[in-house]
Amino acid sequence: MLLAMGFEAACAMLPTERDRTDAALERYRVAFATMRPSALPPTTSDPNYVLFADVLQHVLSSHLKPADPERLVDTAVAGLRKKQQDDRTAGERALTESAIEAMLASLDPYSGLLDTEHVRDIRDQMHGEFPGLGMVVTPDDRSGLLRVVSADVNTPAARAGVRAGDLIARIDDREVNGLSLHEAVMTVRGPSGGSVTLLLRRPGNDVPLLVSVTRTIVRSEPVLHRLEDGVAYIRITHFNEQTSRLVHEAFDAMKGQTDSELAGLVLDLRDNPGGLFEQGVRVADAFLGAVDIVSTRGRVSDVQHYSGGTDDDVARDLPLAVLIDSGTTSAAEVVAGALQDRHRALLFGERSYGKGSVQTIFQLAGGDGLLLTTARYFRPSGGPVECFGIVPNVTVSPAGRPPPSGTWIRAAASVETHPDPATCDPDAVAPPPPRTWTMAELCPEVARRPVQSGVDRPLHCAVAAIRTNRFERATTK
Repeated sequence: MLLAMGFEAACAMLPTERDRTDAALERYRVAFATMRPSALPPTTSDPNYVLFADVLQHVLSSHLKPADPERLVDTAVAGLRKKQQDDRTAGERALTESAIEAMLASLDPYSGLLDTEHVRDIRDQMHGEFPGLGMVVTPDDRSGLLRVVSADVNTPAARAGVRAGDLIARIDDREVNGLSLHEAVMTVRGPSGGSVTLLLRRPGNDVPLLVSVTRTIVRSEPVLHRLEDGVAYIRITHFNEQTSRLVHEAFDAMKGQTDSELAGLVLDLRDNPGGLFEQGVRVADAFLGAVDIVSTRGRVSDVQHYSGGTDDDVARDLPLAVLIDSGTTSAAEVVAGALQDRHRALLFGERSYGKGSVQTIFQLAGGDGLLLTTARYFRPSGGPVECFGIVPNVTVSPAGRPPPSGTWIRAAASVETHPDPATCDPDAVAPPPPRTWTMAELCPEVARRPVQSGVDRPLHCAVAAIRTNRFERATTK
């Protein structure tokens, strides 16, 4: 997820827009009255009504796409009625949340209502420590289930055998189909030490898998590093408040280990679900300097350009390779797209996911939060990322990173996952295709080897290209 953290306020509306919104809200009050024993509409000071009205105002003023207040209320009322049909004992807070979730689900897959605890969890994740399972999920439009985008190494989910591409069909005794993302996440969450049983459907496996995952305090490691045959290897698992600093420290540590005699650098962004937008910009800045890195375009603001704040490249004169796959998402795509467009790096692997939108957290009354899609972002070339993703310079399949010893091999590594085409903008102009090379041109020794489970072909290809100077010869032609 690409987050613009902060607390925003809704913009003022013109009188005619306000009249239409007021009329839509009045229709909502009348519809809500049919759910109450008294059959009376909630007052305009009722906390549940205030919550709904607050969310509606934010959607109308700040969401990426213009929306009709009457259509939004129609969707919300449908959510109300469905909730009451499914649960006759649902209270007014639960009904309100269902109305809001239905309304937000009609906008895009990423917007959602956050309760106070969820807002706190997101803050904890950005700090790098939180209770949970250690996996990132997103709705799967085709199946109606939850798709696992990534399960970080050494987290409860990964240790239990959950991996990217799995579809979560059931959480404990609750079927996922029909649940909103917020409801599903709330079902998974709980205190550290408790367990959750997940029924998984795995691509290529006809037999569902049942796994039990125990929640723990997850201390995330956003940056991992090691030397790989004289080449610096840095893996970024996600972007939190520490990521940029840790990338600098990792590179400096490896320079010290080799007396600055590094042959090159590999930046691994595979299975990276994103995170803080500004951290993605800072990481790209470390290798690009003072150039445009990314731009955003929202509905209520002009194009905003984000540039590097330094004139230095920490890996100056070193060849830079970036590893991507369909789990490379959001802020990770900002980094990959900028490095490719600025001809600073070659990308190895498979096309990235294609999530080119920014979500902003709005503070609501009572401590709740609203996660709302407010902008799309574009590469320095002007190309959109949403749905198109980032195309590698060198296609290497399978692109999945093999897990550490003791975890399940990622057999679904060759299965790419991308947004449902039905959710994409049909009028979007595809970005210009990058210059490409084959494995036979840059790493023939790797290309000739048979594909083996657990062998990291993209990494081996990138290292071979750097070590044999084919990388440098290709990029200077």
